Amino acid sequence: MMATSNGKQPAHRPSRRQHIITAAVRVFGRNGFAETSVQDIADEAQVVPTAVYYHFDGKEELLELAMRRVFDQLNAVVEAARPESEPGDAAGLVRVIDAVWDWVEQNPDEARLYQVQVASANGNVRVLRDEFEQRHIQRGYDYLPEGSTRSPRAAKARHASQALAVRTLISTTMLVTALRAEGGPLSQLPSRSVLEAVRALALRIVAAEEPPRKPAKPATSRT
Repeated sequence: MMATSNGKQPAHRPSRRQHIITAAVRVFGRNGFAETSVQDIADEAQVVPTAVYYHFDGKEELLELAMRRVFDQLNAVVEAARPESEPGDAAGLVRVIDAVWDWVEQNPDEARLYQVQVASANGNVRVLRDEFEQRHIQRGYDYLPEGSTRSPRAAKARHASQALAVRTLISTTMLVTALRAEGGPLSQLPSRSVLEAVRALALRIVAAEEPPRKPAKPATSRT
């Protein structure tokens, strides 16, 4: 395809849409939303700004699509590591952590964007984030042991405890994983050591939800 006089690609190439989203992932991850302009994304994609506006309404839509790519990739990674049709157990939890860990190493731009944007999401991006979190919170319950109690008050307390455990499990493992992306606060630490710490913390959270065992009744002697 012929380039324009300034060496940049024209707008109408269909595959240019994904190329521009990829550029947006990189720029938003580096600069954040407020400090990014459509011109910055066009420069990163090596296209003219009209090519961006040909495919997108503006940088708000680009951020939404960039974050959708991140969430879709993570959903696919988690599903491949432990399909929803399989029961959750400690081995499955470790597989998921390791798979997300590998995703960060293989997709540093997307991981950095997650780190930068997920906490400050608003508008449509917040909706995507909330849907993503709720999906994985529900999956997180699979890793907790089932408890049984006849007391409604005890059942309610246990549910609250499990909800807190799941949210802690998901948020902590995702946050630590994202913070070790290139340039992140944990990026200088030995990767293996951080991974083992995340595994151990996740397993401790799950183990903490084990229901207490009833003490064995003392054996009675027969006379």
